[in-house]
Amino acid sequence: MTMIQTHGVDTCLRVPDPGPVGTVEPLVLPEAPPPDAGERPHRCPQPIAADLALLRLAAEGGRPRLLTPPEDERERIRYRWWVGHHAAFALWQTLTATLDRILREPRPSPRTVDAATRMLDCYSVLFLYSGSCSAEQYAATLRRDMHAYDPAFSGTWARDYERIPELLLRVKHRHPRSLVGPLNRASRANKLAHVAIAKKLVPNGASLLREAGRCPHAGAMGNTQDRYDAFFRVRRERVCERVVAAQLVRRLAQVLRDLADEPDLLARGGSARDPQWARAVRGVADDGPAILTRFADILARRATGGSAP
Repeated sequence: MTMIQTHGVDTCLRVPDPGPVGTVEPLVLPEAPPPDAGERPHRCPQPIAADLALLRLAAEGGRPRLLTPPEDERERIRYRWWVGHHAAFALWQTLTATLDRILREPRPSPRTVDAATRMLDCYSVLFLYSGSCSAEQYAATLRRDMHAYDPAFSGTWARDYERIPELLLRVKHRHPRSLVGPLNRASRANKLAHVAIAKKLVPNGASLLREAGRCPHAGAMGNTQDRYDAFFRVRRERVCERVVAAQLVRRLAQVLRDLADEPDLLARGGSARDPQWARAVRGVADDGPAILTRFADILARRATGGSAP
């Protein structure tokens, strides 16, 4: 990707304006998230406003004429899987930097803790969105695609997630509940959402990694992380934080545009008879559009140097 210089900031060329059809463009991320700089302004000219306007219209009940998801059922399932995962990858980088900041501060600010909490809630919504298909549909499309790519394909190969569990545990032990209680709550809800989706999509619990005879706790290596990136069309290049934010806002706009057509989509992520669903996942599903919109606002305000809510 061509690089340009803007006031001393390296950035890639702009994300295209939203078009009539939702597509899954390659996601461009840095190798690792840059340190969270709080309210440092970003001088990159990458536009975000069009996606934010579309996102808010969809969240308020409108049906934008842009970013329409595929009509074919199987392609729509794949579209949701890729869009949801791309959003999660970029979100993980943002969350990692924010958790690092919380750990560096003797007393983290409520604003920073709130931002991390909203990121985790957004990640829970993305779980429900990506995994909104049935177990039968998952087996016939997504699981088949991943198996064809690598019989041991596994989410444990995702490089952008690997530090997050440890960081959340360190935050929990470093700071009192009075400061990070909401973040701990969001972390528990996120784990329950993960369990609920895995249980729904793979009822027998047999992951591709286990079926291939691999140890699920062995950890990822560079080559498996590279293969994971390649499957999801993720490239690693020097890009600034605003470009990462713009790509993430685009994916969130795609999710909300999809939900405008199917408002009950997130509720397909589990069973109301499942206690785990009733405790955690249903609440996230009911508040999904608002959760995504609030997080998009945080991204946009940070990207333009404003104060996050």
